[in-house]
Amino acid sequence: MTPRSKRILSKSIAVTIIAIVATFGLSFTARLALQMPIDWLSWVECTFIPILIGMPVSAYIFAQSETIRDTCDKLEKSHAALKDAHDRLTFITSHDEMTGLLSRGEFIARMDRRRDEGECDTLLLIDPDHFSSINDKYGHSKGDEALVRIAKALVYATRPGDSIGRLGGEEFGVLLRDVRKEQAIPIAENIRRHVEGGPWVKRQQDGVKVTVSIGGAEIHRDADPQDVLRAAGRCLFEAKQRGRNRVSFDHQTAKLRVVTP
Repeated sequence: MTPRSKRILSKSIAVTIIAIVATFGLSFTARLALQMPIDWLSWVECTFIPILIGMPVSAYIFAQSETIRDTCDKLEKSHAALKDAHDRLTFITSHDEMTGLLSRGEFIARMDRRRDEGECDTLLLIDPDHFSSINDKYGHSKGDEALVRIAKALVYATRPGDSIGRLGGEEFGVLLRDVRKEQAIPIAENIRRHVEGGPWVKRQQDGVKVTVSIGGAEIHRDADPQDVLRAAGRCLFEAKQRGRNRVSFDHQTAKLRVVTP
């Protein structure tokens, strides 16, 4: 006998016993009150009627209850599996597969958040210097390893509330929440130094090492994300032109197009 059948039988027997006791109590009390005799037929009726009626009815009810419970358990498991699949799919569609950082679309969506009056974020664009030479000298696998290590350096050098994304190829973006230029510059310098001083740099040969150039732009209320990206891109280009492995906010005076609500 299965555990399910044992549970149904034990519950049905318990209910039937209670029904027999209740039937005896009600029947005998009524007969005594009406001064009716209590004969052997009364004992038979009070015993077998609850068994013949109560036993199958209670067994059916408990069987249906077990079926419903099993169905609910299966539904809960299916719901949990569906939620896990949804969470994995959401993560895959919003994150870069290799580095685990935000995808370009998700990163720009976070840039486009609503800011209060006077609130300001700062965007950093980070690009490895002479990255093609790493791929040429050591192969694309080492280039991918360098990108993953840069991603880890970005996570290490930023705050938990900041957003970090891989915007395409070897370009990364960091969204510093509620941070202005003056506060963003030392953070950007810390990122640059952390990448340059990584332990994996010591294994590079022939004078090649991994460094990054960083361009930054403030994001004011209602600023258009694409204009901010262009402004930060011009600063990144300026950092490259000035010798690489440096931080530039030189184009902060560039006008950003404001989107009307």
